[in-house]
Amino acid sequence: MYADPTDMNAIRELLHEILRNDPAPLHLGIELGEIEQGKVSMSMAVSDFMANGHGICHGGYLFTLADTTLAYCCATAGAPIVTRNAEITFTAPAHTGQTITATATRRVNFGRNQICDVVLEADGRVVAYFTAQGTTPPAPKSQVQA
Repeated sequence: MYADPTDMNAIRELLHEILRNDPAPLHLGIELGEIEQGKVSMSMAVSDFMANGHGICHGGYLFTLADTTLAYCCATAGAPIVTRNAEITFTAPAHTGQTITATATRRVNFGRNQICDVVLEADGRVVAYFTAQGTTPPAPKSQVQA
């Protein structure tokens, strides 16, 4: 799945196609929001099953939302990516019933690599900052016919 990065209609179609075939975010109810070149927002409602023993959203779910948003932001360059490394800082708790909005912004694009920052917010309050690097895997090689 690849698209011309200069054609935002094709990019939007690509991201929606990726989401239709992406079971983890679909299972968690993650939805696509705004899509721009190098900037994407996604959201997720915090369900009861996402709570940890403290009664707040488990950080793993916030990480998953941030990581997913990173991938879709990087895909605005025209190709899907995989995460190479990531770091998250939790700044405030997220509670069940809240909707978390993650906004990813591409900061650097070099070769097959991109670095993005993702800010996660709930009710206008930042709950986490996430920085990560994504890498586009090599395109599949065509089979050579003998």
